[in-house]
Amino acid sequence: MESSLVRELLHYSQQPDILSLAGGLPDEKYMPSYPAIEALEVSQQYGPSEGEGRLRHQIAEIVKERGVAVEDNQVLVTNGSQQALDLVSRIVLDENSIILTEQPTYLAAIQVFELQGAQIKDVRSDEFGLVPDALRRAIEEYQPKAVYLIPNFQNPAGHCYSKRRRVEIAALLDEKGVLLIEDDPYFDLCYEDVDRTPITHYLETAPWVYMGSFSKVLWPGMRTGYVVSCEALVPYLVKIKQAADLHTNRLGQLMISEYLVSGAYPEHIKKLRRVYAQKRDAMARAIDVNLSGLVSYSLPAGGMFFWVKLPSGVFSDRVLRQALERKVLVLPSLPFFANASELSDGYLRLSFARVSEEDVSNAISILADVIKEIMDESL
Repeated sequence: MESSLVRELLHYSQQPDILSLAGGLPDEKYMPSYPAIEALEVSQQYGPSEGEGRLRHQIAEIVKERGVAVEDNQVLVTNGSQQALDLVSRIVLDENSIILTEQPTYLAAIQVFELQGAQIKDVRSDEFGLVPDALRRAIEEYQPKAVYLIPNFQNPAGHCYSKRRRVEIAALLDEKGVLLIEDDPYFDLCYEDVDRTPITHYLETAPWVYMGSFSKVLWPGMRTGYVVSCEALVPYLVKIKQAADLHTNRLGQLMISEYLVSGAYPEHIKKLRRVYAQKRDAMARAIDVNLSGLVSYSLPAGGMFFWVKLPSGVFSDRVLRQALERKVLVLPSLPFFANASELSDGYLRLSFARVSEEDVSNAISILADVIKEIMDESL
């Protein structure tokens, strides 16, 4: 069992004197107030394992708007999308399984897959997403149980799949009959005009699960996410949810459902997009001013993260340690690689969501000093 580096570092980010660019934490200043709920006692008793009926219907409507046509019975409310990952993994993976992922990929997904004993084989990706020819070769070589993808504002690399990639990957999964596990927690945090249609939308015959979360856009402390799936997987997901925790917190489900009913959600999303886009641009300016010619990155069209390539010979773990001495917290790259090499330690994931524009500028300035000092020491 491996611990999550993000969770290990979280106690640093809670300290008021630390400028944290590490965790993917939303900015609490822009979280809406909790809705007033008249009948709180409705949440006092045990509830259905599948989730509250009204919220399941609302989720079904949300994913339909994204292009994934489902009925309410295909929706399972979970304790964040992280639990959805865990439940799906328990169903399809064991010590004899292979799962394919992007390179790099979400570090907590690696943690879940390895906990089931599965082997993770990464597949080459570029700025348009996972490369279809590389995926075909990996499927034919490894005969995987599933492919795990984050097409929208990938964590950590930040890229958004092109429509062509989405269609090509869907056709390949249909041809090979491989399960798609599609993770989409950042769908609403979009700052540019890019295609976000789930790959699931384009599937015709391959099995699939599609996961989302309210944590990045509402209240992460509520731990409310969801998984929708093809009909064949529904009864298995419900049974394993029953075994895992009976059901998700009913009060949290009720509060999110009430907020969705209020009609305030669309305007809230517009505000988040505006605020986070400004923070993203502030981070880009700070990197360009302080680290021009030393690091490289692609401007993310959405999400919460920059994936910054460090200068040759500068390793992210050392940057983490030396930056933390100066009260700046960053996330090194090694945990995002299931099959790490020395080259895997040459990036930083920087989150702009929770810090102010002024603090972004200050943190990047300090980070630049650290990187330059490490480079000088290596000469």
